[in-house]
Amino acid sequence: MAYLVAHNHTRLGDFKEWLFQPGMLFQSLEKWWGGGGLRPGHHEGLDLYSFADVRGRIKILDQHIRIPAAFSGRIVKIDPDFLGKSIFIKHEIFSGSGRQLYSAYGHTAPLEALTVGQTVVEGEIIAIISGGPGRKTAIAPHLHITFAWMPASLDPDRLTWENLGHDPAITLIDPLSVLSLGCGTGSVKS
Repeated sequence: MAYLVAHNHTRLGDFKEWLFQPGMLFQSLEKWWGGGGLRPGHHEGLDLYSFADVRGRIKILDQHIRIPAAFSGRIVKIDPDFLGKSIFIKHEIFSGSGRQLYSAYGHTAPLEALTVGQTVVEGEIIAIISGGPGRKTAIAPHLHITFAWMPASLDPDRLTWENLGHDPAITLIDPLSVLSLGCGTGSVKS
């Protein structure tokens, strides 16, 4: 998360901590957008939408936020999602059982030059948050982040939001256990 704050210092320069509403956290069954209610399944990751600054003011992310890769890796899929595009990265990080770490960034507008097969380095900008004025959806622009252990030989066609929480070969990881939130631990607001 230090890369996200550093690459967006003009927008997040007074950042103190992330704020999480019920429904934004890993495995939540609640919706945090629209009228609330239940999701169709457990949340596969973490949604970053709002933060508190050092003066205690609440601010939200917008479509100018630059998104860095959390770790070095290779882009294995770029696919449309309901708010933009999702970017899936395969990292050269392995579990003790030989499973490989993947990350996914949802609701983005990938950089024009970003392509499947491309190698990115840790902290490199890969996209911006999708959305902004003129969008017709009840869900505000935000960044969705997922991490998972997967077989090294996993077919990228299996990397879909419908499949991530249901494929027995994919073990989702709570992003809060992977990411350093930096400058604050984050808090849940009702």
